[in-house]
Amino acid sequence: MSGLRRALPFLIVLACLFPEGAAWSAERNKPGAFDYYVLVLSWMPSYCRTEGRDRKDGQCEASQPRAFRLHGLWPQYDKGWPESCFIGKRPWVPAKLIEEMRDIMPSKTLIIHEYRVHGTCSGLEPAQYFGVARQLYERVSVPLRFLANDADRLASPDEIEREFLAANPWLEPDMISVTCRRANLLDIRVCFGRDLFPRACGVNEDQKRLCPAANIAVPPVKP
Repeated sequence: MSGLRRALPFLIVLACLFPEGAAWSAERNKPGAFDYYVLVLSWMPSYCRTEGRDRKDGQCEASQPRAFRLHGLWPQYDKGWPESCFIGKRPWVPAKLIEEMRDIMPSKTLIIHEYRVHGTCSGLEPAQYFGVARQLYERVSVPLRFLANDADRLASPDEIEREFLAANPWLEPDMISVTCRRANLLDIRVCFGRDLFPRACGVNEDQKRLCPAANIAVPPVKP
């Protein structure tokens, strides 16, 4: 019997124990081992028209102004991404820090989720991670047109991108992408290096994949 044939039963057992990619994922999901960050800014009028309304999310209360809110800061590989990295202890976001973040990230549940899934992979403690997220969030200027309280408008992903490029001259086209869902603007994604300088996005932010629609609705901000 050849060596390969003798090894086959052992290889079959390994395949069952470690499905394809499992070992690779474990190797890559290490805190601090990533290539760049993507800053995700959610367009709240779209969220509150769909999932937020269904969930009766407090972020969608009429008394709260809604525009772009911080969804998260995601460590990325040039292809793929880490998530829920093991940090040797239970991920914990202090209550005081949660309250400090709620002006730009109103959902307590989201804040906890984002640190557990994404922040743990940054290699940063919660205060550092959310400090970086706030710094990058405040660096992005929102075009004034998005703050107007008027009717829905239609725009192509390219048009939306151009408006952000005009409002943020430090950005290049390959550093930003637009995401849509149900033909509505979902979020804007901006890429930064580990040094927090803007950089080109990886294949994860491929515009055609994130929003292939020719035109999408941009629901208005409501007071």
